[in-house]
Amino acid sequence: MNNQEKVQMLLIYGRCNRNSRQSAKMYAEQYPGRYHPPHTLFIKIEKLLINHGAFSVKGVRNQQIRQNNINDDVEFQVLAYIRLNPRSSVRHVGREVGISFGLVHKI
Repeated sequence: MNNQEKVQMLLIYGRCNRNSRQSAKMYAEQYPGRYHPPHTLFIKIEKLLINHGAFSVKGVRNQQIRQNNINDDVEFQVLAYIRLNPRSSVRHVGREVGISFGLVHKI
């Protein structure tokens, strides 16, 4: 479903005085060849616009920002961690030290 279709859904939702069930019926009548969304989608689209100002919100994973440069201290931390935990994966070492696993590979 593209943004133009979502705008048309919202316009119909407004014409129906924010009655989502009536909006879903009217949308299906006006656009018989299109996908007929459930009535809850009208409410969801309205909430997304009110709360985020967009039709969709890209999920941002809760990850730490890691440094991209390797200095002597970071290299020492990685080597010391690997010496203490030789079976650790590069991803685990990267998380523990605070660098990407790609940088762990470089070291």
